[in-house]
Amino acid sequence: MNEELAIFIASPDPANTQFFLSRKRLTRHSRIRPASIFHPEDPSLTPEEHFPLQTVRAPDHRVHPRFVNRFNSREFLLVIDASCINNGRHADKSSPPIGSSSFKPKNSPGTPNAAVMLPLSEEYNGPITGTIAFRLEEEPQGDVMDHSSNRAKLRAVIAALQFRSWHGEGWRRVVVLTDLEYIVKGATEWLPRWVGRQWRKSKVGRSGRKYANRNLWEELQHRIEELGGEGCEVSFWLVRDGELIRQTKAAARLAAWEGKKEGLPVERYTRLFGIMI
Repeated sequence: MNEELAIFIASPDPANTQFFLSRKRLTRHSRIRPASIFHPEDPSLTPEEHFPLQTVRAPDHRVHPRFVNRFNSREFLLVIDASCINNGRHADKSSPPIGSSSFKPKNSPGTPNAAVMLPLSEEYNGPITGTIAFRLEEEPQGDVMDHSSNRAKLRAVIAALQFRSWHGEGWRRVVVLTDLEYIVKGATEWLPRWVGRQWRKSKVGRSGRKYANRNLWEELQHRIEELGGEGCEVSFWLVRDGELIRQTKAAARLAAWEGKKEGLPVERYTRLFGIMI
């Protein structure tokens, strides 16, 4: 199957970075509808066996390879991962960490490990590949914050869910596969608690420690609710290891090391839109 993938990079307006945020701040008065946990029909199956690669026809009559649930043809799988060089500054206190994110919406025939490395200031047009990988960007509001593996994986989920109008393809559920409990528990259980505590780890005083990555959690929750409003549920599946996760992680590592080697500048926060041709 000869397909191409066009990735359109939406460049933010330097004068208004809020344009690329959900603009929905989650406060203790917000009503949180968390995502759900995915429970496999057959726990003995690997993700690749439970969601084998299939060619599906969307309502627009285009065909797309997708990881489709063998027990429910209206559900498909997105795989996410990330990498962070010098995570926590453990290797070198003087050098900032370098994070990268990746996600896999499909495999390409014959090239399951291929990856598009995105310099987010450009538009990419090229052969379809299995994995999209990119450097973690600047903070959306210009805040200075160290990269971390948790933050990079959270960014990967957001990018994957924003990449396509998944409900427009006719899906009723998107299952996000990850090996990180922080993502799964945060999206399905912990977020209402964090919001109810006004993002503070301690109820004593307003200057206490706060839960990390608030702006990305708010962006993710906005997208989860947006898809839910269109009839497409978002679920999370925690799997510690597997071939799909290893492929996605390898692409993220490559993106991080390539960025470090080339000394590439960190781009501004953007949204990626994938258009199948």
